[in-house]
This record gives sequence, structure tokens and C-alpha cells, in this order.
Amino acid sequence: MQTYIHQPVPMRDGVDLATDVYTPDGPGPFPTVLIRTPYQRAKAAGNGPLFTSRGYAVVIQDCRGKYDSDGVFNPLADETEDGQVTLDWVANQRWCNGRIGLWGRSYLGIVQVPTASGGHEALRCILPSVAPGSFFRDWIRYDGCFALANTIRWALTHASCRNQPSIAHFSWQDLNHLPNLQEMIQHVGFDTPCLKDWSDHDQYDTYWEHIDQDRMHAHIRVPGLHAGGWFDHLTRGQFNAYRNIRDQGGTEAARSGQRLLIGPWGHKTVSKPGPAHQQYGDWHFGTEANLSVMAHEFQCLDFYLKDIDNGYAQQAPVKVFLMGDNRWVDLDDWPPQVDMQSWCLDSDGSANMWSGKGALKREAPDRSMEDVFTYDPTNPVPTLGGAIYWGLDQWGPVDQRPILDRTDVLYYRSDPLPNPISIIGDINLDLTIASDSVDTDFVAKLCVEEVSGAVTCLTVGSLRCRYRQSWSQPQPLTPGESSPLTLRLGHMAYTFPAGSRISLLITSSDFPRIAPHSNTMAAPWAYDEIITARNTVRHGPGAPSCLHLPVMAW
Repeated sequence: MQTYIHQPVPMRDGVDLATDVYTPDGPGPFPTVLIRTPYQRAKAAGNGPLFTSRGYAVVIQDCRGKYDSDGVFNPLADETEDGQVTLDWVANQRWCNGRIGLWGRSYLGIVQVPTASGGHEALRCILPSVAPGSFFRDWIRYDGCFALANTIRWALTHASCRNQPSIAHFSWQDLNHLPNLQEMIQHVGFDTPCLKDWSDHDQYDTYWEHIDQDRMHAHIRVPGLHAGGWFDHLTRGQFNAYRNIRDQGGTEAARSGQRLLIGPWGHKTVSKPGPAHQQYGDWHFGTEANLSVMAHEFQCLDFYLKDIDNGYAQQAPVKVFLMGDNRWVDLDDWPPQVDMQSWCLDSDGSANMWSGKGALKREAPDRSMEDVFTYDPTNPVPTLGGAIYWGLDQWGPVDQRPILDRTDVLYYRSDPLPNPISIIGDINLDLTIASDSVDTDFVAKLCVEEVSGAVTCLTVGSLRCRYRQSWSQPQPLTPGESSPLTLRLGHMAYTFPAGSRISLLITSSDFPRIAPHSNTMAAPWAYDEIITARNTVRHGPGAPSCLHLPVMAW
């Protein structure tokens, strides 16, 4: 294996990006894999032998402003031009045979769509894993709610400095009581300019449009393999990329060549077969979950970069792990053809806490009722599991009972199921809400109340009410007046066993997954006061509140 260290690749503005090239033994030229990273190319160099041993040249580059690359790192903003210039440089090197694939996970996956959107003729496929699409809805914000845990920690550790600083002194509880970004900067000891941008741009505007990958998907001209995990905080982007390119891609090859692979994993464990693929959170998924994502990725690369007829083209477009049954399911598309079941919220007005009378029923209630709770931003509901990357000791499917004794949590559940129910597809929750504040958040968790009594989180969704009609034109609530909301609870494949209950948890906070909302129209850390809100969920005639589940009929 030959290595060219510190190869500078010049950008159009004169900035040089540090780049390493690894080539197999032999004369070449070779099909080539391009990897761009903000996490130090030396750390990614361990991937080099994986590719060179299979006959690929591999190029690993530090992103602008990171480690040995010149310039200033402005997350997401420069990746389109820098990636396309680098791709063109690779295509014109003597060791490259003119066939290139893009590979990488997380931010290494994020950079691929901007690079591919230029339509370079040498690019043959992309393999972006655990990468978001819309940063306003999928990463920096969760449907408008400020994604505190992953955004703050990522900004502090990766976006603030050329090298990764230590934040061993960091405290979530301290952060919760800091009134503004300046005090946060003083607390951690260094500045993070992008964090102010993410906070200040409190509606969808040209800033977000520039980095919104959902807007780039129509320009993708090549096939792609999108891998993710049910409990990864970025997985919604995998589904969006698959569907958008499938429907809008710039060529027939792109539209027909998208593939989706989702397992019972989290952000860090997608690439780690073995025990990390079989156990996540409170659940063990068995040996069936021990699937090598890398093996599927090499199959894709070999097919498109080497013309090896390895059966890749004949595989089902979608492969997902059906939790509960703990088996893989091949599907013709996502979302699959299913029966949508509506489960209506009902109560006698006392759905607060696990001991309350909140119910989920197939028939709409014939009485009008409401469930009321007080949301205090200074005492937020703590995050327990779910799709989160930073800030927790427990991730993924975790028992929610420790928070079900809070009066600011509403809990609705079905009767015990007489037969198993498999849900495979997109999950939405329609709510009729009211608040005595001009704005607030609503958070919902779809759970399974297991026969054992554990209430295990499957997926979570949230929405800042001001964005209920438009991301770009926020509208305040009229205090006391009913408003319809639709919360996107994400994607799921799970079989509820007989005897279990479908359950739903509703509240207004989820700390540190999202930043506690001040219940005002101010942007994060821009408020002068914090208001306690009296929030209401209404249900019954004239106030529909229903959970919509995609049920597979086998």
C-alpha cells in the first residue's frame, strides 16, 4: 500500500485542504473511494486497508479549517464547493480510473449529497450513512425545537476549534440554567460562532436553504445506499434521502438505484457488528441483528465501480429489521403498502401520570374532554432513551416508568392486544391542543407497555407550535384557543406482542434532547423571561386527537 501524506488540494479561493491518498499494490489506475472528514483524516486512515485490500484507491481529506487543512471551518456551509472541487481533482489523478464512490457516516455522510449534487461524470455512487437531510428539522432543530444535546455537544467539540477540545467540565444541569450564549461560552471556556447562527436563525430562511440537503436531492444523478438505525437521531434523513432521490433524482439510474438499510442500532453502533448490533438500550435483538453494513457497502461499490455482477441489483430496495419479531424484512419500497390504523385519545380528564385514565381506542370518543398539565421550563422532563446521541448514559429502547409519575406527563394506552400487531412505516400524531402561552413545545413518545410492565420508548417526535403552519412564517398561538398539530413520530418497524399495550406519552419538554422552551416567541437564549405554561390536549367531537399507525397485513 502506497501513501501520499499531506497532499494539498487547492480550492477555488486558494485554501489548501490536507489530503492523503492510499493506493493498492500494482500499476493502477484504480477505482477510487473519497472520504471527507472534520474528525481528522489520520483517525479515518484505519479504513484505508479495508479499501486498498479490495483493489480501491482511497482518498481521505480534512474538511476546511479542521486539523491540517487551511481556512475556517463553517459547518455545512462550504461542503458543496469544497467537495465538488476535490471530486474533480481526484478524477484527474493518474491513479484514478475515472470511477469514484463517496463513502462515510455521520458528517462523513453529510458531505456526500452536496458533493454529488454537481453531477460530476466520474461519480458512480454515494453511500451516506446516518446523515440528516434538513438541518432545521432533522439535526440542529427537531421540527423547530432546538436540538440541545447533539447540537451543543457537537458544536463545542467539533465546530469551535481546529482540533477537538476537552469539555470534561461540561454539565447539562449547569447549561439548563444559563440565560444566554455568552454565559455558556464563559462556562465552557471557548467560543462557537456557528452556535449563535443556529440560534439566531429561528425560522427557515436562506441560511437554512443553503445547507438543506432535501433541496439538493433532485440534482443527484447516481445510485445510493443509505444505512441507519432505528435509534439514531439522524435516521429520518436516511428515509428522506431515499424517497426524495427515488422520486426526484436527476437520472433514471438515480431514481431506480436508491437502497435503504435500517437496523436496530444507534448512531455509533451502525458500523459495529457484533455485540453492539445485538444489544441496544434495554433490548436484546439476537444474532439476526448482527449484520455487517460494511459488507453491503462493499457489494454496492463493487457493483458500481468494478462492474461485478454480485447480485446487488437484484436485491430488494429496502431492508429493515423488524423489532419484536427480531428478523429482517425485505420491502419493495418505503413506506410500504400498509393499512393505516387510527387510535384515538380518550380520558375522563385525568390522563396525567401512569395511574391516570388516559386511553387509546380504535373508535372516536363520543364525549369532549381535555387533559391539562403545567409545563415549567425550569423543571423539564428528563430525556430517557430514544434516538439521541449526546448527553445520556442510556440510549434507545429504555423504560419510561421513572418519568411517568410526573403530573406534567400525559399517558394514554390501549387495552392489552389480543393478537400481535406489526407496524412498518411512518407514524404521525394529530393533536388538538391549547395553551395559555403564545408558544410552547409538544413532545410525544410512542411506547410499548410490555407484559412485564416496562414502558419502553420506540420513537419520539416534537414540534414547536409556532411552526405548525409554516417553517418560514412562524405564527403565535392564541392563548386558550384550540389549534391542530401534527407531530411526526418518525419511522418504525416493530411488532407489538399479544398481551402488550400500545402506549403514548405526551409532554412539553425532553431535556437535554431539546432545549427547554421559554414559552415565548423569542429565539433560544434570546428571551428576557421564562414563562410557565398551562398546556392542554383536547379530544372528542370537534377536537380530533389520534395516533396513526401503519399496520402490516401479513
